[in-house]
Amino acid sequence: MATPPFDVPTTTASDLARLLLAGKVTSAQLIEIYLAEIEKNNGYLKAVISTAPKDSLIEKAKALDEEFANGGPRAKDNMDTHPDLGMDTTAGSLALVGARPKKSADVVERLIKAGAIILGKANLSELSWFKNLLRGSQTICGWSAVGGQSQSAYVRGGMKDDDTFGGHSSCRPLHNQTLYTIKPTIGIVSQQGIVPVSHICDAAGPMTKSVLDLAHLMDIIVDPTKTSVPADGYASVMTDTWADIRVGMLDPAEWNYPDFVTKPYEGTAKQMASRNEFEDAYNKIESMARTFQKYVTLPNGDDLEFNGADVDLTLCIGHFKENFERYTAGLENSQVYTLGELVEFSRKHADKELPPRYPNQEKLEAALAKNLGTETLDKTLHYAREVSRTHGIDIVLKEYNLDVIIGPAESAMTDLAAASGS
Repeated sequence: MATPPFDVPTTTASDLARLLLAGKVTSAQLIEIYLAEIEKNNGYLKAVISTAPKDSLIEKAKALDEEFANGGPRAKDNMDTHPDLGMDTTAGSLALVGARPKKSADVVERLIKAGAIILGKANLSELSWFKNLLRGSQTICGWSAVGGQSQSAYVRGGMKDDDTFGGHSSCRPLHNQTLYTIKPTIGIVSQQGIVPVSHICDAAGPMTKSVLDLAHLMDIIVDPTKTSVPADGYASVMTDTWADIRVGMLDPAEWNYPDFVTKPYEGTAKQMASRNEFEDAYNKIESMARTFQKYVTLPNGDDLEFNGADVDLTLCIGHFKENFERYTAGLENSQVYTLGELVEFSRKHADKELPPRYPNQEKLEAALAKNLGTETLDKTLHYAREVSRTHGIDIVLKEYNLDVIIGPAESAMTDLAAASGS
C-alpha cells in the first residue's frame, strides 16, 4: 500500500475499527503500514524494543480479516509474551534476554482473545525505572540497556548532554506524546506475567489516542469480578460534557517539578507565560464544570517522607526482591533468578548495563542489602495512606464536594496518587 488511507499519527483505534468495518483497509494492510512507520522512525525514537516476525503478524491479520476484526497494539516490554509470539520480555534488561515465560501475561491474553494482534513491544525505563536513585545520576527516563534511549517525537534535537533525568521536555510519556491514559485502581487489572516493582503500586493501564479507545481497552483488561463495570461497558457512561463534574484545581505555580528533575525548555516556558495558557485552560474548565474550586491544597513531596525517607521509594525497595524473584521463578532459561544475580549481572556487563551516563544501580543494591521487615513496611504504608489519602485527597474531595482534582502533569501529583494507593 503506497499511501495509507488515513493519517497515521492521529488516527485512533476506534477510527481504524470503522475503516475496517467499511472495507477501506484490511488488518493485513494495517500491519504493513505500522511496521513501515516503526522502520521509518524507530532508529531515532527508539520507542519500540522489538517487533514480532512479520510473516506471523500477516498470517494472524489475514485470519482476523475474515472475522472483520482489527489489531495493532503494542505491549510494554515488561509484559510477558509467550515465545510463540516471537518476542522476548526483558523490561529493558539484558539479564532477561532469552528468558521464556510459560504463558503470556493475563493482560496480553485478554487483548488477543478480544481480537488484538501484538505488533511489538514498547521500550521503557529499564525495570520500570527501578535501578538507580542518586540525584544527578539517575537513569534518564526512557532508557534501557536493550532498547537504548527513547525520544519524544514532539521534541526537536534529541537528548542533550546536560539534560536532567526527566529529560528536557517531560518524563511523563502520556502528555508528552499527546496521549490519554488511566491508571486503573490497584487490583482490578491482573499483574500476572508483568515484571514487577511493588505489588502495592503496580497497575497496568492503557495509553491511547482518544478517551473512547481508553474505554474500550478498559473493557478488555479489567477483571469484572474485582470491581463494578458498567453493564454496557465503560464507553456507555461517557457523557461528552463537564456539566455534572465538580472540579478542584491545584495551583500550577506550586505544583511543578524542580529544575533538577525536568529542565525547563526556554521556548515552552515563555510561550506558556506569555499566553497565560494554564489560566486559559482553567477558565475554560470553569465555564463548563458544574462547580469549580480554585485553588485546593494537597500534601506535597515533603509530606511524603517517613523517618527521613520517601515513602514510595521505601515501599518499593522493601517489596522489590520478593516480587521480582516470585516473577522470575516462573521463567525458563533465564540468565538470572534472584535479585543478587541481577545485580551481579549488571556489574559483569557494566559496559552495557551501567554505561557512563547511567552509571549505577543503587535502587537494586538497596533492595538487596536492606531487610526492612514487615513492621517497618507496614508503618510506612500506614503513614503513606494517612497523609496522602485520609488527610489528603479524600479530605479535599469531601471538604469542597469535588469529583476530581486537576493539576499540571509535570508535577508530583502522581507521587501523591501512588502513596494513596490510587
